Amino acid sequence: MKVALDAMGAERGISTVIEAAIMAIEENPDIQIILIGKKERIEGEIERMNLQHVPFSIFPAPEVVSMDDSALAPLKEKKNSSISLGIDLVKEGEAEAFVSAGNTGAIMATGLVKLGKLKGVVRPCLAATLPTFDGKKMVLTDAGANVDCKPNHLFQFALLGSIYAYKVLRIKNPRVALLNIGSEDNKGNEVATQAFKLLRKSSLNFIGNIEGKDITSGKAEVVVCDGFVGNIVLKFAEGFAATTLTIMEEEIKKSMWGVGHVFASRWLRRIRPTLDYAEYGGVPLLGVNGICIVAHGASCSRAIKNAIITSYKFSRLGVNKIIESALREIRKGRKDER
Repeated sequence: MKVALDAMGAERGISTVIEAAIMAIEENPDIQIILIGKKERIEGEIERMNLQHVPFSIFPAPEVVSMDDSALAPLKEKKNSSISLGIDLVKEGEAEAFVSAGNTGAIMATGLVKLGKLKGVVRPCLAATLPTFDGKKMVLTDAGANVDCKPNHLFQFALLGSIYAYKVLRIKNPRVALLNIGSEDNKGNEVATQAFKLLRKSSLNFIGNIEGKDITSGKAEVVVCDGFVGNIVLKFAEGFAATTLTIMEEEIKKSMWGVGHVFASRWLRRIRPTLDYAEYGGVPLLGVNGICIVAHGASCSRAIKNAIITSYKFSRLGVNKIIESALREIRKGRKDER
């Protein structure tokens, strides 16, 4: 499988992306990496790292979309950027997936315009994976693609998230919950109450509303909200996890010595991966006619490697075909009801 990998988007630099590419290939030899970006800079970094015989190709992209650029930059003033040309490779069939730690808005806008939507998809969404208290995983949709949503958008996010949870995370019959200001059926604004009715009538395993404190409780494997709320939740979760780990590490240093310090440090090393976003790789843009995985801007090489591995699973498990099939069945059911 060929993966188009953006060399220019990671905040930690090109070397981080190169390390991630090598790690992904070592973990899964079926993966072929096409590294996209400024050729001279990539080659210079490869030489500096003494990796002249790297197992991937380089696709030149003379322009870079920065985090300050608008979401439409790859479609307008920076058409030769790594984001624009990387998604072109997917559109033209030269790669099966595009992975980037670059400007999220630019990736979403370019992916949507150039690849289009899967048949039946109203709005693509970002599906973020988070840990739960019971040591398992859950999916948050939407994590930032759609700020303003209608009830049918939230219903479709639930469907897309359920398919992703089932196929990629291997969760059988995932429980779906609607994120709300209370757990009662009639809570929330007009969008939430109408979305609740749609979900209640559906064949999804809908368990009702949950509050913010229940997101990682293990009550549901798919939590649905609009992208405005979802992105705030995701960023808060990342920041809170980092703060918690830092506080725990400092307390261990101050309060424990000798054997106690050794055991506490080992325990902290065990739980750190559970709270580290790097373990969960990138966030897939569900609903586009192709595979786009968005990694965290501050990703380390391990996080980008996991994003590449996620793209491989997404492709080999045929997630997009299953989404189209599910939406086709829904359309057929609605016609039969008439």
